[in-house]
Amino acid sequence: MKKITLFLLFVSAITMAFSQQVRYYNFENTLNEVSGLSPALAILGEQGSFVLDTLNEVNQNTKTVYRFTRNSGLQFNNVAAGNFLGDNYTIEIYFVFDELSSWKRVVDWKNRKTDWGAYVYYGELNFYNILYSQEAPVVAGEYTYYVITRTAATGKVLIYTDAEVKIDFVDSGGHALIDQDGVLNFFHDDLVVPNEASAGAVAMIKLYDYPLTETEITQNWESLGSQVFGIGRPVEQVAAPVYPNPARHGFTADLSRFSQEKPVVIHLYNQEGRLICMITSGSGDGRIEIGTGILPPGLYLLKAVQDNLEAVSRVIVR
Repeated sequence: MKKITLFLLFVSAITMAFSQQVRYYNFENTLNEVSGLSPALAILGEQGSFVLDTLNEVNQNTKTVYRFTRNSGLQFNNVAAGNFLGDNYTIEIYFVFDELSSWKRVVDWKNRKTDWGAYVYYGELNFYNILYSQEAPVVAGEYTYYVITRTAATGKVLIYTDAEVKIDFVDSGGHALIDQDGVLNFFHDDLVVPNEASAGAVAMIKLYDYPLTETEITQNWESLGSQVFGIGRPVEQVAAPVYPNPARHGFTADLSRFSQEKPVVIHLYNQEGRLICMITSGSGDGRIEIGTGILPPGLYLLKAVQDNLEAVSRVIVR
């Protein structure tokens, strides 16, 4: 059994804990954001299509993905989202490129006005014109778990593939910040040196208004099926009873309906839909205790996910 005390998790960031949020695009036949709190992604270039694809890293299960043609992609309107992404953020993507010759654009912060930004170069990670990775972890035709974090206090930008840091630099020039146009582009290249792009597909985009830690990214990678969500089989609702409820000092979530051979990812949201914390249980943990010492009174939502199993429970904190 694992016991989690929120005070220990957030003692160094208590003033930030209640502002951390995530926006999630799962491409299940729609470009809409799952929670409805941010706008749908806009199409750049040619319209793509929703198709079923096999995700080999997730037990070769199938999922609906959005397939895009070469130099066509998607745009997140940060202004319409209330400037959700600032100088402190995470961009989490699960995507595939069909071919990797030369530079292939992944993310553009400056709405096509500069050649700087995130690419894959012959399989290597590249933030042009700053740094290349020393290896080529991206393979044509294979999905890649790709994460960018930026920390405002230091300006440090980290780019991961499959939960390993491949790019690490200080963004003193603000090249990884959204400019005055207020949009973030995916897979669609700039107009300075155009058409450095590949056809491909995307299964998931998640945007966080805070930088995930390396531990959190590793947890997400290890529970990739839960992150991509709904893979293989339709989501099956199970129960995760919470007690005591109402809770004063803490509560226990019963995870016995989940497989005891795999971890369970726990998300706790406040009544405004803001993510308070994310915890991954250990394999074999039949229950998990969560301390509520720093939480203000109110209604909270606990969501537990493991592959295609999902449980949602409401808990009142007194």
